Amino acid sequence: MEYLFCIGVESPRVLENFYIQPIIDLSSGRVCGGEVLWRPNHNVPSSEEIQALDEDPALNISVTQDSFIFALRALDRMQSNVWLSVNLSCQYIGSGKMFFRPISKAVGDLETLRRKVGRRLVVEVTERGVAGQHESSFINELTSLHTIAVDDFGTGDAPLSHMLNLNFSKVKVDRSIVSGIDADSFRQRFLKWLVAGCHAINVDVCAEGVETESEATFLRRIGVNQGQGWLWSKAIPAEQFENLTVPSAAVTESLGRMLNAS
Repeated sequence: MEYLFCIGVESPRVLENFYIQPIIDLSSGRVCGGEVLWRPNHNVPSSEEIQALDEDPALNISVTQDSFIFALRALDRMQSNVWLSVNLSCQYIGSGKMFFRPISKAVGDLETLRRKVGRRLVVEVTERGVAGQHESSFINELTSLHTIAVDDFGTGDAPLSHMLNLNFSKVKVDRSIVSGIDADSFRQRFLKWLVAGCHAINVDVCAEGVETESEATFLRRIGVNQGQGWLWSKAIPAEQFENLTVPSAAVTESLGRMLNAS
């Protein structure tokens, strides 16, 4: 299997290998942000590619660095109220001292661009991925400029104490909890508890894997801030995503047309 990720040059492959899945503000219905997702050759990664991404340190770091480049460039083009999130796998990052060096070769004046996009760049990490001292230090260093989100909440076996060492401002609830939430009273109570706790410390909650209007209605009712899932849109190319960052009145119609055309 061949992987081409060209760091340090203007490579169209960097653009082609990443799509963006829209994230919806549940109170207004508008596209407020998106998650950058790896789409090698425009396709959802195969099980073999996902395994390679999980097990190959060089590939993992290269894809992560490319996603940062993609997100920084996209945010530089987009209107200032839209944000993008990228996934950071902590298992291969360590102290992170060398992480931005290749990125600085591909992005002119990296420090200025990072400051320009600021909190609009959201870095997603899993709760179990921040247990190490080096990893936690690097992630908290990122918070000086960017937003940190705890991803896949509810799927790991890591204790919540791991999150106490992390300066985060968003929690993304895994689809395993969200799917069918409108008909499961136990998970409803759990999610209400989570939303109340997060809001008490000024942390937003985003629900992943939303597929039905009934799920979205319940999530909106209990105060979940954002939703992400096929109810609204799958991951799409960057130029299509940018077309969706429009006033809220046009969002639902635009997303509907896109899904019907898929």
